[in-house]
Amino acid sequence: MNINWINTQGIYRSIIAAPDAATREHIYADQIMAPWERMMTMVAGRMGSAALTDRFAGPRAWHWLLPDQLTIAPETLVELEAADAWHIGQEAMQRAVDSFKPYAERIPIDTIEGWLILADPTTSDPILRGYTGGVDFMQPRFVVQFSKVNDYTLPRLGGCIVHEMHHLIRTKVAPWNIMTATLGDYMIHEGLAESFAGALFGHDRVGYYVTEFDETQIETARHLIGSNLTVTGFDSLRAFIFGDHLAREMKLKPVGMPDYGGYAIGYRVVQAYLQRTGTRIEAATFLPAAEIIAQSGYFD
Repeated sequence: MNINWINTQGIYRSIIAAPDAATREHIYADQIMAPWERMMTMVAGRMGSAALTDRFAGPRAWHWLLPDQLTIAPETLVELEAADAWHIGQEAMQRAVDSFKPYAERIPIDTIEGWLILADPTTSDPILRGYTGGVDFMQPRFVVQFSKVNDYTLPRLGGCIVHEMHHLIRTKVAPWNIMTATLGDYMIHEGLAESFAGALFGHDRVGYYVTEFDETQIETARHLIGSNLTVTGFDSLRAFIFGDHLAREMKLKPVGMPDYGGYAIGYRVVQAYLQRTGTRIEAATFLPAAEIIAQSGYFD
């Protein structure tokens, strides 16, 4: 595998330096939006009539900073530059690729592309704690986006990057269809990704979505997941994985799940499996979710 870490820092600086609004919009559309056009079209398609009149419906839905917010350098850009975030991101990508070198012949990916995007702190959901990530459903590309840079979010930049990279690898070596996948599949998908982040950057730096729980919340999430491992249907799965707050945001039916309960249980199941079997996270990446769940003993 090779890496292609996009110099979004340079793109943002060129937008900020543009002489007028039309030029800013042109650079933004050509260099920020166009590579994500197919994904943006999917997002805009869910926005109904708004997408017909709003050229930037896609990035707006994802809470990305827009051209009219880039007339001067936003605080997030300045702080990420000061932290050398783009260098950190490139090193994180290479570290992930290096960890999978013994398995390179089993991974049908030539190049993984990574993006660091500036998100709007005024519209981003506070539940995200200032950062999040996602993958392109159609090619090996991911994005991490930051709306806040602070002592909590910045140390988790590398982990967020390799979490998303792991998703891209996992879907190639253990494919699953979102229409037929079970809750167990999705839970393990997230648990493996965050376990990979913890293995590379330390389990003290894993995300809020697996750490910020009390015992009662964990028990609730464990019961809900354990009782519904074979549930299918993408909307149902997301309600269990993301929890009630985001389920409501996505107009899904809440199931009584604490926020990110599926992530938290997935991480704990994978950690239990790794500890019981002595398997490395890279090797576990190739295993069926059902095998990991059964041998973890977490629901016994």
